[in-house]
Amino acid sequence: MSNIGIVIIATNAYFVLGVRFIKKLMHHYKGDNSITFYFFSDTDPRPYLPDNIDVEFIQESHSNWQDGTNSKFKNIISLENCKSDYLYYFDADTSVSRDFNGDWFIGELVGGEHYGNRSWLANCNGYDRNPISKAFVPFDTDLPCMYYYGAFFGGKKEKVIEFCKILREWQLEDKKIPYEPGVNDESYINAYFHYNPPQVVTCENFRFEISHKGGIGETRDTALDISKLKEEMLKHKEDIYDIGNGKIHVL
Repeated sequence: MSNIGIVIIATNAYFVLGVRFIKKLMHHYKGDNSITFYFFSDTDPRPYLPDNIDVEFIQESHSNWQDGTNSKFKNIISLENCKSDYLYYFDADTSVSRDFNGDWFIGELVGGEHYGNRSWLANCNGYDRNPISKAFVPFDTDLPCMYYYGAFFGGKKEKVIEFCKILREWQLEDKKIPYEPGVNDESYINAYFHYNPPQVVTCENFRFEISHKGGIGETRDTALDISKLKEEMLKHKEDIYDIGNGKIHVL
């Protein structure tokens, strides 16, 4: 039996979505591996969760959403000595609505096919085309093209840490120019996977729902008031719930 580490970055309004993700994932997980959540946030999630869920809280704050999304690689690198055998990153606004056993995402190094890969992101669209950037992929690449989520990746801990160290270096090099790729961390992920193809989870096999924000408002707004939702979450610490139209719905 292995330990699967799941990394969530859930500062500001994303906190309520990160807690929802943990609750729904543990409710629907039917596998045999143990799961540890690494929760990077400005709010400790443990008072909002049943005591039997293994959560490590890492204090983190962000003054804007770009800093949050760009912190993925740095935060994951900090887990190099954690107890988990595998590490997987999921965006905090991911939702889980059906039972799963985890086999669909277990692998050495795994990326998820973006749902736009077969439409507006097909044929190498979506890559960063600025040659000054470490995320650059040329128009005339002769390699097969696939566009990957920034919202999901993972694999064996050692592989993921190595991957994140490289991408963190790319970020730091671009900051010196200074340059910010078009879709932030996702641009670096796609550049790396273009030249180092991962095991792919295709759209058909992806079991979770990406960017499911529950109608709580503009989640990128760091001033979004989630105090009422947090009060409700505390009342339902032991319950499984979803968030829809900005309200808690116990399942």
